[in-house]
Amino acid sequence: MLYSIKVRTSLEGKHISGAERITTKENIPSVVENLLKRQNRRNFDFSNVKIEKITKKPIIIEKSLKIKTFEFKNYKKAVDFALKLLEEKTNIDIQTAKKYINLLYEGASPDKSNMRGAIIVNEKGERLEKDKFRGVRTVLVDFVNREFITQKLLEKGYTERTVDALALATKNLNYKNLIAEFCISDDEDYTTGYIAINGEYIRLKPLKPYGLNKGGRIYFVKNETNIDELYDYLENTPVLIEDIDE
Repeated sequence: MLYSIKVRTSLEGKHISGAERITTKENIPSVVENLLKRQNRRNFDFSNVKIEKITKKPIIIEKSLKIKTFEFKNYKKAVDFALKLLEEKTNIDIQTAKKYINLLYEGASPDKSNMRGAIIVNEKGERLEKDKFRGVRTVLVDFVNREFITQKLLEKGYTERTVDALALATKNLNYKNLIAEFCISDDEDYTTGYIAINGEYIRLKPLKPYGLNKGGRIYFVKNETNIDELYDYLENTPVLIEDIDE
């Protein structure tokens, strides 16, 4: 039997961070302890731990997206690189993509704050998320043997952030109509971002200026995407990944 463990923290009513694991019942105490240690790195005044039994059979993905890393002189060149990939590998108009990507650097919700979840944009340039403050969140995803994968990635020079982001991006692009994801962190001191596209998780360094507390994600989808089915997959369908693509 598998359980989902989610930790959410906030400060003065604003969401600060979130983390999730999928684990067995006997491992719940150690996983919760690890997540609580991670959240203590941030300043917060409220924290919530939610543990739920997973009743839906997980989708098993054999291998994650393939990891690549590119370094640039500044974040604007990295954005240009991401836009070129979108232009070459999707039917999304580059100016439309640029408009939505720029929103992340300004604050993508209507009040210019960070969205908790992702923007959804189709090939016609339409925003599809049901709530433009919240967006959509990808949850219920993890590696089958997270400790093994974490150690493997750390030995390759990556970080624990990579483990989380790689799992999330792999679940996203496993959906038939989700064609690309663009992501920058809202942490002021973390400037590495990524674009996931065409079976690859591409880390871009830097993808935002140091000190900027804005960030978020964009999910680019096909025009024929059924928004209710997409939400159900991202928010309600558990996914476990067996290994990384090396």
